[in-house]
Amino acid sequence: MSWWKSADKSELACSAILVALGVSILADAWDWPYLTKDGPGPGFFPLWIGISIIGLSVAVAALHLYDVVRRSPVERPNWRGSARVLTGWAGLAVSIALMKPAGFILSFLLLVVFLVMVIFQRSFLAALTVGAGTSIGFWVVFVKLLQVQLPAGPWGF
Repeated sequence: MSWWKSADKSELACSAILVALGVSILADAWDWPYLTKDGPGPGFFPLWIGISIIGLSVAVAALHLYDVVRRSPVERPNWRGSARVLTGWAGLAVSIALMKPAGFILSFLLLVVFLVMVIFQRSFLAALTVGAGTSIGFWVVFVKLLQVQLPAGPWGF
């Protein structure tokens, strides 16, 4: 089992965490109605999302183990790419925290501006343009067309 010592276990750890998330989603969705007389019930999509997360996570782990067994020396992880992903997740977490006090539109605008400037390394003007366009687009689709109530914030929209 010398291949196990040389394996990068971060991919397996991420797969295990995602399997746990999928099981949690599946357990919650299990009690909700799968189908109603009008079509899919509230448990339909969460159930299939949980199943998909579990299946894809197991597939990633299996492919990683197959790759490790096939070639013993494992490439070093790309920490720069990992830092970018973690930065994106941190931006999303801040956006979620701002959603109630600032409203969906402003928090989503700030998230998109942050992602475009920091992750994709574009100019502030490009980031602001993309952020404004996607925020307005989301507002039109969800609030006006689908009539979904998003956190309004102090501005009321």
